[in-house]
Amino acid sequence: MNLSHGLINKLVYLAILILMLIPLFLLGQPSGGGDSSGGQLTQMRDDFEISEADLGEINPASETMKLSTLGLRGPAATLLWHKAHTQEVNHEWDRLRATLNNISLLQPHFEKVWEFQAHNISYNISAQFDDYRQRYAWVIGGTEYLSKGVRQNRKSPALVWHTGWYYGQKLGMSDEKEQFRRLFRDDKPLHERIREEGIDVDSNETLGPDRKPDNWLVGRQWLNRGYRMTREGGIPLRRKTPLHFYETGPKWVFNYAIAIEREGELSDAAQRAWQNAGNAWTEYSEQTIPTTAEFTIRLGELDELLRKISDQEAEFAELTGDVRERMRTEAIENLSARDKKLLSIPADERNPQQAAEVDRIERMVSPQPLDVAKNMPREKKLEAIELADEITFSRRRLQKVEGYRQQVNFDYWATRAAAEQTTEMLEARRLVYEAEQLNDQARLDEAIAKYEQAWVKWAAVFDEYPLLMFDTTSDDLLDILKRYQAAIDSETFDSGFPLKEFWDMRESGAMDPQHYQQLVKEQREKDAEQRAQGGLLNLDFREMMLEAQQSNAADDADKGEAGEAGEADAEKAEGEKEETGDEPAGDQPADEQPATAEEDAEMKDESPEGEAEPEAEPEGESEPEGEAEPEGEAEGEAETEGEPETEPAAESDAAEDEANAPEEEPEA
Repeated sequence: MNLSHGLINKLVYLAILILMLIPLFLLGQPSGGGDSSGGQLTQMRDDFEISEADLGEINPASETMKLSTLGLRGPAATLLWHKAHTQEVNHEWDRLRATLNNISLLQPHFEKVWEFQAHNISYNISAQFDDYRQRYAWVIGGTEYLSKGVRQNRKSPALVWHTGWYYGQKLGMSDEKEQFRRLFRDDKPLHERIREEGIDVDSNETLGPDRKPDNWLVGRQWLNRGYRMTREGGIPLRRKTPLHFYETGPKWVFNYAIAIEREGELSDAAQRAWQNAGNAWTEYSEQTIPTTAEFTIRLGELDELLRKISDQEAEFAELTGDVRERMRTEAIENLSARDKKLLSIPADERNPQQAAEVDRIERMVSPQPLDVAKNMPREKKLEAIELADEITFSRRRLQKVEGYRQQVNFDYWATRAAAEQTTEMLEARRLVYEAEQLNDQARLDEAIAKYEQAWVKWAAVFDEYPLLMFDTTSDDLLDILKRYQAAIDSETFDSGFPLKEFWDMRESGAMDPQHYQQLVKEQREKDAEQRAQGGLLNLDFREMMLEAQQSNAADDADKGEAGEAGEADAEKAEGEKEETGDEPAGDQPADEQPATAEEDAEMKDESPEGEAEPEAEPEGESEPEGEAEPEGEAEGEAETEGEPETEPAAESDAAEDEANAPEEEPEA
């Protein structure tokens, strides 16, 4: 009987197992093609687009590998990662390639596998080789490893972005960038493989001046592919900030223009490249960028927001009457004696510390719109509160726009694009390039002549676009000036040197980020006024810069002599003292002539610029960068501010006129 009872139990268990197979089959049945949509789980994977076919290419080897691990895929992947590290340490490169391939088969949809190992191949392993051709081969191996990951993960904009980044940054910014760019242009088998990935390497948007694919422009095509995935395909962006994700593509056009100019391409092709860069930057400014707040912004809506806030505040002032002023007066009366004394100091007599204190006090005594609205009469209170809410929201939006523009150093790149399109800038770069070539050939007299022609052009460019005086371009120019000093066997520049003021400011670091931001703000306001009036506006950048320097050195400077320096009578008197051998004020030599009216006008057109990067960027990305942005490509570097000096006159009227040659208008 016990035997019979045991048999019955076994039959019952078997029946239960068979019954359980029915729901398992209904849930997990694979799709059979045609009208067969498969089981419930298969249908759900299709609905949420997470099936193997939706994620990327189906790799039979990968599926076989995952099945063969019998549920131990995690431990197997861990062992392979350790094995890959050991092989890298032992320089077993061929075995390492095979191990990396096995890792990608086990973890095809783990994006960090592709990102990490591609970086390892392109940056770390390539550096182990001495021959730049071998390093190039490994760099390309890393980019193609990423391309394989893109095929396996068709819904990963981040992998597409990294692919575009490697083609641009690694090939175009390495120490071997000259050789890498040349090898890339002539690498026809690679071009064919890129075509197979869907990138058109034969279009005008990808070809350089020599009608061969350029690594920066190919990288941009990859980036544009990622942008289409997010903007047109509706694929969400993960693990990347939208601001810098969309910034990299336009920055690659800037880097392309910079690269061809460094290689000696100083023709119309360079101007077209900068025009394309300016257009790309403008398109970027008009795109909607998600923020950390509940709204999106456009980097190019700054002027629009300023006008809107101005109109709203005017309407609010008309509605509230003198309520705001009464509240402000009451707040001032409650201040301490020290704070009241600070407010009484005229704005032009405050030093930087006092100015910062006054800004703090003004924010404290200035009532917010909502506070003003709450003190309105009952019949106007609701309307005032609604308008105050609109003003508050517009100010929040403006704050985001200004903050995001600062992260990518927006004003600098916009100014750079406009300046580089001018004939004056192109000629300045051409003369410097030719002078450097002559200097390398030890033809010093010819090189010096070219240098001197170039300095006049650069002075005119800085007069028109003074924000370029404090960026990486001016850093390169500073190095060239030092080589010019070696050529002329002199460690100083005389008073008539066209870039004397630029040299003095860069050597002394006479600018800090607070004053720089103030100058940028004033430039934006004047630019907006110019566009509103539709006329030409003379921007006195140098005058603003000198005022900032004077305020920063107010404790040490002689205010009486500083005031006299701007007056014609005082200049004349100073010149008379120089003629009689008297020692002039400051560090100016006794035998120098006083500044002329033309030099005074020149000193009113200049302001500093700092660059951010990406990653950068600026550099940029990073890049973009940094992408200083900002990433390293982030862009506003700190400068310290010093006391301005009166710029001496040139040796002759001809040299003076040449140094103050006006800059040509930027090309459209």
